[in-house]
Amino acid sequence: MIVPMLRLFGLIVRLILRLAFRLLYNEMAWTYDLVSWGVSVGQWRSWQRAALPYLRGRSLLEVAHGTGNSLLDLTALGFEPVGFDLSKAMGGIARRKLLARGLDEILPLVRGRVQALPFASQSFPSLLSTFPAEFIMDPAAIAEFQRVLQPGGVFVCVPVALITSPALLDRLAHWLFKITGQSSETWFAPVTERYDAAGFATRVEQVQLPRSVVTVIVAEKKPL
Repeated sequence: MIVPMLRLFGLIVRLILRLAFRLLYNEMAWTYDLVSWGVSVGQWRSWQRAALPYLRGRSLLEVAHGTGNSLLDLTALGFEPVGFDLSKAMGGIARRKLLARGLDEILPLVRGRVQALPFASQSFPSLLSTFPAEFIMDPAAIAEFQRVLQPGGVFVCVPVALITSPALLDRLAHWLFKITGQSSETWFAPVTERYDAAGFATRVEQVQLPRSVVTVIVAEKKPL
C-alpha cells in the first residue's frame, strides 16, 4: 500500500512540476535564478560549469540559454557564444545581464525553436545545453544539432545532478530531486541510443564535485 501511494505522490508532484517549469521559463522567469539556487542548495552554477571542459573550439551555440549565466561564464573564459532560446522572458533577462556588462552588442541572442535552428550547416564546433527541457530527445532537434555542428564537433549537455552531501539541506534537496525524477539515471540509455542512431558517438561522464555528482552527456559528430 505504501509503495503505490509513494508512486502516486511522485506522479502528482511531477505533474505539478511540469506546470511549474512552464511558468518558470515564461511568466515567472524572473524567479529562475533564485529557484535554481535554492533547489540545488547553491550548486546550480557549479553544475552548469561542469560542462565547460568538454567543449571544443571558441565559437559555440548555447541551446536554451535561460537567464544568461552560462553565456557570461563562457565569455569570461574566452569563448564566443551565441545564445538561443524559445522563451521571450528568458531572452529579456539574459539581454539585461549582457547590457549591464557591456556585452549586448557582441554576444548575439536568437529566439526560436530547436527543431528549426536558424543557422547554416556546420556553423559551430560545439553546442551546449544545461538542464534542458525534453527537446533533447526530439528526433527533429537531434537532426538539427547534427546539421549545425562541424565534423568532429560536440553537443555537450548537463541533464541532471545528484546531491551527495550528508548535510540536512542537501539531503532534503536530494530527496526532492529523487521523487520528482530530476536525478533519475534510467533514461540515459535511450538518450545515448537516439544520438548514436543519428550519427553521433555518445558517452556519459560523471563529474565529481565536493557535494554532488554532475552527469554530462557528450555527443560527438563523427568526422568526415
